[in-house]
Amino acid sequence: MRILNFLKKKKNNLDSNQIEKSDLSSENELEIEITPDSEFEYVHVEEDGSVRELSREERGYLREEFSPMDGARPYVKFKYKSKTPDGKLWGFLYRKDVPKNMEINTLKLNRETWRRNWVLMMKDLTNLEYQKKTWLDLNNTNPYYSFIEFICSYFDDLDLSDGYENHIKSELVTKAEYEVISEWHKLLSEYESPDNNDHNNQAVLNDKNWLRIIYLGKKSIKSLKPHLNKFERSLLI
Repeated sequence: MRILNFLKKKKNNLDSNQIEKSDLSSENELEIEITPDSEFEYVHVEEDGSVRELSREERGYLREEFSPMDGARPYVKFKYKSKTPDGKLWGFLYRKDVPKNMEINTLKLNRETWRRNWVLMMKDLTNLEYQKKTWLDLNNTNPYYSFIEFICSYFDDLDLSDGYENHIKSELVTKAEYEVISEWHKLLSEYESPDNNDHNNQAVLNDKNWLRIIYLGKKSIKSLKPHLNKFERSLLI
């Protein structure tokens, strides 16, 4: 897969002094690498005053178009010290407004959050009707809804471009869970879009090889359910 090869190359080219691939020193905490992106104009201020990079979904949310009166539009702070009406410090902030002496942290996911994202991404990657509805929507302004972004959310954001070995060792995923989805994961990692055009969502959705991956993924998720906890199973409804 062209995208997967790009993700591996990008990871190998990272400066190890700048970013660690993962930090398992804290119990139940995994630090997923979100590389600083000077081309993306926003970051997030946490309630404790720290600043972090955004997830792929947050970046898509901020690129989405909203009317000025839409209550669902993202809250963007005017300046770092700005607070919400109820006195909270958190919120999105223009990268240029981050104090010069403040570090922008990588995104940290604990085990529960990582597994929630993992289950939801498998659900999205195996739902053909959802893909058709979102990828082909001419009125959609959120770039997350595309073949490329779905693939990157799974392999890149979940740190799976090198497979599941480290995730099994760190007990994010059990060996039994991996065995259930291993064939689907392999097919997904080897998938080549028609004419190697990863931007042609329609061609992907019509591709028999993609449909085969979706079919196998649905079967795999059905077999995976008994291994998941009650909350994780509820995400698949």
